Amino acid sequence: MTINFARIEDVEYVLGHHKAVKLLRKNHAPLIIAFLWSAFKEAHRQAYGSRELTTLLSDFLFSANEEETLYPRDPRAYLEEWTQEGFLRQFYENNEEEATFELTPAAERALLWITDLDKGEFVGAESRLLQVFQLLRELALGSTQDKEARLEQLLRQREELDQEILAIDNDELSRLDPTRIRERYGLIEETASKLLSDFRQIEENFRQLNARAREEQITRQSSRGEVLDEIFSAQDAIMETDQGKTFNAFWAFLMDQYRQDELDKLVQQIFKQPELSGFRNRSVVPRLKMSLVEAGDRVNKTTDRLVEQLRRFLVSRAFLENRRASQVIEEIEQLALKVKSDPPKQRFFIDLEGKPAVHLLMDRGLFEAPDVLKLDSENLAAGDAGAVTADGLYEQLYIDPAELRGRIKGIRSKRSGG
Repeated sequence: MTINFARIEDVEYVLGHHKAVKLLRKNHAPLIIAFLWSAFKEAHRQAYGSRELTTLLSDFLFSANEEETLYPRDPRAYLEEWTQEGFLRQFYENNEEEATFELTPAAERALLWITDLDKGEFVGAESRLLQVFQLLRELALGSTQDKEARLEQLLRQREELDQEILAIDNDELSRLDPTRIRERYGLIEETASKLLSDFRQIEENFRQLNARAREEQITRQSSRGEVLDEIFSAQDAIMETDQGKTFNAFWAFLMDQYRQDELDKLVQQIFKQPELSGFRNRSVVPRLKMSLVEAGDRVNKTTDRLVEQLRRFLVSRAFLENRRASQVIEEIEQLALKVKSDPPKQRFFIDLEGKPAVHLLMDRGLFEAPDVLKLDSENLAAGDAGAVTADGLYEQLYIDPAELRGRIKGIRSKRSGG
């Protein structure tokens, strides 16, 4: 549905149905926003176990109610309400008994909108203007088929680089002033936060596809081929959208080891600047790589769950078909037992219709002599069983994917500085 914000009816629909607006309209919206920001954004966490999040909320409520009991309900009751309202997502991962909670795309949008209200007096206009110019250059250069124009742009860039190299050789190194450093860092921080929020929506799109797959299993009686064709077509359609293509490009870029090393190096380099020394602890940038990997990994896990759902669909449908065949056979056996003492008088009392089996003489091939295997058994000698070792059977390798994934994340976390 395309929203026209110049129409009153469309605006009324958004204000009445969008969950982000619904969050802001809640009576205890300050509690929701403050706690979710503290637990997820300020702590740079993507998800929590049920017990840990309940404990955090209990402590948060204790502090909020210290002077006056404004929020009297149980922490678990609040979490259940926020989940039902669509502000938190509760799910069970890897067959675990404890539920996991994470922010929904609606909650992400509400938190971003609230924080955008606090821009203060300093607005990095120059950085945004430079970013617009840079994007315009890339778009103009990458979309044109004019060879002369592209060559002219590249030559201009090379000339600018040559001038900068010459200035450095002449000890004329120019450095950004503190204002511009903070301005550009603010734009980086804002873009990184929005980037992490965008992947919530991508993950939500895949979950909706998974939900439609389950609905197909329950409501339709079509053949497996028809249902699977629709499911795979829907999956391909998402991956062929602009959002799907962007995610694939993002994941390929992020999984490049050279890019990961470059990102780590750049992050370490900028926080060595004295102007940014006080930003590291509350910034999302130091954990940007790990956060992006975790976000992309969640999207891939959602896709894996979709494939698992398809496998279960095939197994369940085959089980139902086999069970129905068994029921029909049992019914035939019961009828046979009933007429056992008084069988039908006529010889043929049932006809089974089917395709006639036609075997034509000309379908048979000519005689071919079979191949005879000849073994040389004249020079056989008794073997020595002691010369055979079974050590290789005990040296087989087994790699636990979950353990491997955990160790890789640990190494990356250490290399990125936590």
